[in-house]
Amino acid sequence: MVCVRLALLAVLFSVWLPPGISAATIILIRHAERTSAMSADALLSPAGEERARQLAEVLKDAKIQRIYVTEVRRTQQTAEPIATGLHLKPIVIAKDDIDALVSQLRKSGENETVLVVGHADTVPLLIERLGGGPVPAFRDTEYDRMTMLFLGAKGKVQVVTLRYGNISP
Repeated sequence: MVCVRLALLAVLFSVWLPPGISAATIILIRHAERTSAMSADALLSPAGEERARQLAEVLKDAKIQRIYVTEVRRTQQTAEPIATGLHLKPIVIAKDDIDALVSQLRKSGENETVLVVGHADTVPLLIERLGGGPVPAFRDTEYDRMTMLFLGAKGKVQVVTLRYGNISP
């Protein structure tokens, strides 16, 4: 299943935008599965650690230049394998400061690719505020959704939603 998804992602990256059109690509995901501990800063579970490795494999050739995470450790743990592989230091933005992150993302340059690892309640808000329209809320057990926003000239936004890694229950 992961191989099929990898192939689909490669095709979308290569053909989604017409030749000669440049856009910033913002990839938004929710952090991977957390432990059952209901603390505000619960860490990733073994399944979450595996999903983080799968994310790194899926995105290793996506030419990511920046990675944003929140102060919550599970977002940082989710980003760690891809950040390490790409030799990038994730930028920490406060979970509740959606406006600051939207401002940073809007400054993304043409042909720049950015990864954002957020939360079930922040990713839909980010997509909406970036012009991607309303999106369905995450189910409690949904960790495999990846949304790609292509921010083009004059505010034009295209949205693609994919799944990656093991299928969420």
